[in-house]
Amino acid sequence: MQINWNDLKFLLALARAGKVADVARETGVDSTTVTRRIKALEQALQCQLFKRIDNRYLPTEALQQALRNAEQAEREIGLMTQRLTQQDAHLRGRVRITSVHTFINSYLLPRLSDFYERYPDIELEIIADSSQLDLGRHEADLAIRMGRPGQQSIVTRRLTELHYSVYAHTRLADQGRELSGLPWILFEERYSSLPEAQWQQQQVPEAQACLYCNVGLAMLNAVKSGLGVACIPCYMGQPEPELVALVPPFSLRELWVLMHPEKRNLARVRAFLDWLEQQVNADQALFLGQAEDTIDGT
Repeated sequence: MQINWNDLKFLLALARAGKVADVARETGVDSTTVTRRIKALEQALQCQLFKRIDNRYLPTEALQQALRNAEQAEREIGLMTQRLTQQDAHLRGRVRITSVHTFINSYLLPRLSDFYERYPDIELEIIADSSQLDLGRHEADLAIRMGRPGQQSIVTRRLTELHYSVYAHTRLADQGRELSGLPWILFEERYSSLPEAQWQQQQVPEAQACLYCNVGLAMLNAVKSGLGVACIPCYMGQPEPELVALVPPFSLRELWVLMHPEKRNLARVRAFLDWLEQQVNADQALFLGQAEDTIDGT
């Protein structure tokens, strides 16, 4: 009889929560994995561990008698892990963060001096890349994405809604032309499936492009140069004094943070995540475009 000690956490979590879905959220895996782990334990121990009553998993009498020992084993394993990884309990070390160029350059980098003042011993490695780095292979500790992730085995947290608008330089906006009559800066064809590109295709299908770009930061700089108008996030357009929103801000995306389940208990990772949430919460008006006056006065 061989027991996978990693399955102990699933046993204890299910005994406490009573529902597989709750255990899946707590452990960062899918429900099928939780069920499979419990069955593996039952096969190894050759006994039934839970009874299912009214969609809840209740410990059998045999398990109830053994739970105290299991909880003691959990504490011992936790103590051993803590001693072996004591360095992770301190606010020092490196955190690898990946996100798109737009968010890193327009929002994150200008605010990092505040983070370093609070946590001078934490090193940040910023990877500006739109590709999906594999958190499961530890290619990054945290990923900040502009859309809800689909991975079941990754811990996720929603940070904020992202509102967009059509921005123009004041010189161009003062011409008083309709949106369809203005020159547009659009994403190149391979990015036509992005939400902002689809919004433009639906709302202003007759838009005439004067420039195509592959990244949002280039679009912002083109708008600031007066070359044309573009649909960009409010957190990028609103701080620019020479730009004006031509339509009321509208919700188009969401900002999410992703991490591997094993990373969420690292003190340095938690410190950065808490700091980021504080920054985003303080800047809600910026992300929602609430302080922006549109050209039509709405």
